[in-house]
Amino acid sequence: MSSINLLILIASLFVPSLIAVGLFWGYRKWQDRDGRRSPIEGRAIYGAAEQLRKRVDDLTDEIMTSFMILIFLGPYFLAFWALQRVNWSHVSIRTGDYVLIAGFALMCAWAIWRLFRAGRVRRIANAGLQAELYTAQELNRLMGLGCTVLHDIPGEQFNIDHVVIGPRAVYAIETKSVRKPRATASKNHFKVTYDGQCLRFPNFSDSKRLQQTKRQADWLTAYLRKTTGRTVPVIPALALPGWWVDTTAATDIRVFNPAGRGAHFMADQSAIAIDSGTVALVTQALVMRYPADSASTK
Repeated sequence: MSSINLLILIASLFVPSLIAVGLFWGYRKWQDRDGRRSPIEGRAIYGAAEQLRKRVDDLTDEIMTSFMILIFLGPYFLAFWALQRVNWSHVSIRTGDYVLIAGFALMCAWAIWRLFRAGRVRRIANAGLQAELYTAQELNRLMGLGCTVLHDIPGEQFNIDHVVIGPRAVYAIETKSVRKPRATASKNHFKVTYDGQCLRFPNFSDSKRLQQTKRQADWLTAYLRKTTGRTVPVIPALALPGWWVDTTAATDIRVFNPAGRGAHFMADQSAIAIDSGTVALVTQALVMRYPADSASTK
């Protein structure tokens, strides 16, 4: 095989994959150009069967890698065998070949676009997942202080990330992962100011997270009134793991960092407003929101 034949063979087999990997790597580097990072980077997260889940994820990746190798093994070897037998000096490119090349290029571009889109969405989803797991881990400590803690309560085409039933109120908690900007000498890169109306992060302001938290708490209030026949105080709360929250004004929405004792205000027993009977009713009403197992057991 001549050197030109070998180069054409290698290019046809590996260049599309190398281009996709290179572009994806460059895109990730471009996303990280501002130095922003996860607010809980490096924090240990332990949930039910966490180590086993990680092991299953690693084995799943290994299985998928082996499966992809098996899928492409045949076509790659067939192409390698066939291209060695092509006499490139007699090859001419016709009109139909240009159409084929254009179709190949479009398919590659479409696949790369899907890769970028899925990678971006996965990155956001994974950050949200880690934030919810971390918040759940911290909220579970409240059970030792007499609170009832539930997670991922299905609503009406949405879910409430966490619900804590404390002595004073029921807390409808929304968790948000907001990436921190690059560290600065002023040490303000990890602080968010909450004035009761808006969240002011170091490089942007936002109120939509607060509005979402309030809507979900309002829904929970109505739902508990309907299902329990009682008016139960529900307080909306927004968890921002990894952030130092500076609250400058009183408000009906609590914004907090769940780490350490950050969520202990939910276990305050200075003014008990929910008796044990109401706790049982509220817990049952929330558990009813989980999908029922329709599979029959024998």
